[in-house]
Amino acid sequence: MEPIVFAEISCPADCVASAYSILSRRRGHVLKDAPKPGTPFYEVHAYLPAIESFGFETDLRIHTHGQAFCITFFDHWNIVPGDPLDKSIMLKTLEPAPIPHLAREFMVKTRRRKGLPEDISISKYFDAAMLQALGDELEQFY
Repeated sequence: MEPIVFAEISCPADCVASAYSILSRRRGHVLKDAPKPGTPFYEVHAYLPAIESFGFETDLRIHTHGQAFCITFFDHWNIVPGDPLDKSIMLKTLEPAPIPHLAREFMVKTRRRKGLPEDISISKYFDAAMLQALGDELEQFY
């Protein structure tokens, strides 16, 4: 699971495209955009993964020449795409992982940072008798 933040962006109409582009690069998606009544601004509401929100406001201001500003706050939790236990996924150093591999990337990087081995063995969490019982149960289905 990963935290998702709600971002409310206020910007002039000519900066809305830049806001959309920055959000899409950061795995965000727009919920709505509408003109703000009585002002020359548009209001864009979007969801953005919290890990992608670091530097978001700076990026937004740079690409809109300081004309846009945003407010972000925690909204909900979402499931990270992919399977964290899929050992067939090979992560490349200094390259962003494709979206279906994000769960594996998050798990591996967290385990490395904590000094733990990359792969998880279930035998560590079950005693021998329990593993045997699980194996016998699995054999009944096949």
